[in-house]
Amino acid sequence: MTTLIKEKGTAFIFHKIGAYVLVTLIFGSVISYAYFANAAVRTLTVLEKSKQQMQSLSVDVSEMEAKRLLVDNGVSNALAQHLGFVEVKNQIFIVNKSQKAALSFKTD
Repeated sequence: MTTLIKEKGTAFIFHKIGAYVLVTLIFGSVISYAYFANAAVRTLTVLEKSKQQMQSLSVDVSEMEAKRLLVDNGVSNALAQHLGFVEVKNQIFIVNKSQKAALSFKTD
């Protein structure tokens, strides 16, 4: 049995076209594996960096919103009057009276 395997194996190896095809397929498979493994690692690295940047941006935005809310809540009537703002006594609103009909979504 072993002699049969040896004879068939040597016959296949000595057939040059078969050996070249086999070596080419193995070499191509190794190169393809290395390329796709490298691409997967790079993609995952970029994804992790993007996640970290998104988290840091989210924290920065939250901090800016908190500062804005503190500034908005810090304005009072006394501060506004101190800065030179005055209350409006006679409020006049400009309304376009040329439109006779009001538009509505109701279809009743």
